[in-house]
Amino acid sequence: MRRRAFLGLLLAAPTLAVVGLDTVTPAWAAPRPVRPSVTRLRLRGVERGAGSGLRTAAAPGRRLLLASAPRETDGFSLLGVTWLPDPGVQVAVQARTRTDGRWSTWLPLEAQGEHRPDDVGLGHRDGTAPRWVGPSDGVQVRVDSLSGPAPRDVRIELVDPGTSAADAFARPRSTAFAETDRPAIITRAEWGADESIRQGSPSYNSTVKVGFVHHTASSNDYTAEQAAAMVRGIYAYHVKSNGWSDIGYNYLVDRYGRAYEGRAGGLDRFVAGAHTGGFNKDSFAVSLLGDFTTMPPSEQTLDKTSDLLAWKLGAAYREPTGKAVLVSAGGGTSRYPAGQSVTFDVVSGHRDAGNTSCPGSTTYARLGDLRAQASRKLGAGFLGPVLAGATTTYARGSKGPVVLSSSARGALQWTATVSDSAGELLQTRVGSVAAADTLTSSWDLTDAAGEPVRPGTYTVRLTGSGEGDRALPWSTQVVVKGKPCRGTPLQRAACTTEKRGTGG
Repeated sequence: MRRRAFLGLLLAAPTLAVVGLDTVTPAWAAPRPVRPSVTRLRLRGVERGAGSGLRTAAAPGRRLLLASAPRETDGFSLLGVTWLPDPGVQVAVQARTRTDGRWSTWLPLEAQGEHRPDDVGLGHRDGTAPRWVGPSDGVQVRVDSLSGPAPRDVRIELVDPGTSAADAFARPRSTAFAETDRPAIITRAEWGADESIRQGSPSYNSTVKVGFVHHTASSNDYTAEQAAAMVRGIYAYHVKSNGWSDIGYNYLVDRYGRAYEGRAGGLDRFVAGAHTGGFNKDSFAVSLLGDFTTMPPSEQTLDKTSDLLAWKLGAAYREPTGKAVLVSAGGGTSRYPAGQSVTFDVVSGHRDAGNTSCPGSTTYARLGDLRAQASRKLGAGFLGPVLAGATTTYARGSKGPVVLSSSARGALQWTATVSDSAGELLQTRVGSVAAADTLTSSWDLTDAAGEPVRPGTYTVRLTGSGEGDRALPWSTQVVVKGKPCRGTPLQRAACTTEKRGTGG
């Protein structure tokens, strides 16, 4: 992912312009939307007949609150347990399932109070992470108290993610992209997302400062053909069971090293997710499919994860080994109250932000490796380019200056230009900068002839190259406003004409 033509041009509020040119892969089974089904079972008290098998799931220091009897059900492959939101609830949930007439051992279901939107709506439900169990037709669940009140309105959620002929070919179709080294990602269409269940419209961050690494706390035993169905199941659970608008994660990675598009809104945009309660603003999430509490993720998984981190952080001019500050939105069981500024590693684990063990101890132990891998993949480029000051709007006749500055990732030859709304070049500055040093360039708000520019919108653009890489270009806009039109009617008419003629 050496950034020779890493991504397209970023404008004032950075958005990425990327053109995808699909090509045909003959062996591809055409993807189609797959409608999932969710069966809900109410859980009240300890049901008659629940005693069978409960003793093997008991644990010292826990008090049994709820337990279902072993039940025969319609087919499902993913399950979870949800309840009404209450930050005081602390429970341990276990389940066992039946496949081909045989019951599994009791499986823990990890509580996921920290996986949620920042703006929790009325339909939101707390609960466990969804767990992939494979094709099953029976279930039994127990809920034990760790502390606090008992959960209310408890439901067992059984998800059948459906099947698609495309699941056997779950890989990105061959795609050519202009101006990008985007990693290969299986799109929502390719993994069979049923867009009809998604609610509302995507929301966006203007940038990303931190990439949070998660795990789904689910099975590690899935096959290559089941991975896309797992993603569909998580999507259905987040929307239909948790009451979210869409799947919470921005990207997911399976144990075979394949990446999946998560939340809708555009692969190359900074889509706001529902993954790290209190810190979804100016961040994104990559979640590893599986439970990495004791089992380490595969090297293929880590390699693809570092690809995604390098690509997305590079698009926002961030250094993966650096630090960044986010402001907590609070809520739920967040470790930080609303309004508190918190310094994170640019690549952080979910547990750094919330009271959770996510992304599992083995993944967390590899975060340093992920940061280093992502950094190596970025190549030379700009870090944190900005215009000095809090405004990009100036009055006509102002001397400025407008000062552009940026740190450098590797030694760079750079060019800074200013052009008007018609594309006419007004100023060019060139220079070189050593690795880790800062470059600066200023513009005194004059045109090519040295005269004060007229009212209008001007583009400041920074490009560069070095060490065999072409840096991701950066640009922003500066607005020059004219003075109010005063004087006689003839003078006001002349003033208005001048403004219209220059786009002011």
